[in-house]
Amino acid sequence: MSRADEVLEKTFYLNRIRSLEIRAYMIQIATMIGIGFFFSLIQGATFKPFYLPMEFFIYVVLIMLIAMAFESFFFTTLEMKNQETDSGKYFTAKKASKNALKIMVIAIVFIALFANPVSEKIIEDIATENYTVEMRNSSATFEFSSVDRFGIMRNSVEVSGKGYSGEYEVFLFDKDAYYPGINYTINARYSSQTYGDNITILYPPESRGYYEYVVLILGNGTGDFSIRVLKEISNDFVLYVALFLSIIAISNAWWFVYLQKDIKKYGTELVSG
Repeated sequence: MSRADEVLEKTFYLNRIRSLEIRAYMIQIATMIGIGFFFSLIQGATFKPFYLPMEFFIYVVLIMLIAMAFESFFFTTLEMKNQETDSGKYFTAKKASKNALKIMVIAIVFIALFANPVSEKIIEDIATENYTVEMRNSSATFEFSSVDRFGIMRNSVEVSGKGYSGEYEVFLFDKDAYYPGINYTINARYSSQTYGDNITILYPPESRGYYEYVVLILGNGTGDFSIRVLKEISNDFVLYVALFLSIIAISNAWWFVYLQKDIKKYGTELVSG
């Protein structure tokens, strides 16, 4: 086989490798989206009320990114093997090294920001919702859900009678089970009798999925109630996200270090010419 034929053949292989790599990524991205939405549907995704659980969707995305990272290592190795010149091998290794470094840094930054008790608390505080409800005809109601619209944060409710004078009772009901004239004592999931600026915190039952609840306040005094919807990120979610991001960071760090010998080897040969 002539030199020209060898160059042509390797160029053909390079184009095939790059085309195969792009197609593999496209298939994986489509698969990732499909599996992610499938898990969302299994977890009870609905349009009314809008609820799109993203916890397992994010897990699927991160797992696919890990798989795509190792595929990138494989395709880069193939591409370097079929490069005709040292300059081609050098620039391929250099480009892959830069990409690995970027991905590693991004993963580390997300781990530092996300899997950090301080930043986690800041996110929860920012997401906290504040409301004021007025007592009318000796009662006040407030509705909330067990989790946020994306299933990442669990909700609980803090009821404060700071602006209310007199005793009052607080009840927690499933929304579907609440109706006027209900037997408050029997049907309530939770009840508490208190007064003044005391704070009552209502925790929905531990469960996965989106459930709606009604807070009922009964009393004979006057004034308003302050209600805060407190947010809490799932510890399991933080743990798994941090784990997957760590795998991404470590694998790309290894790949970055591994490529340095090729960069040095082909860079030296390129300079010596």
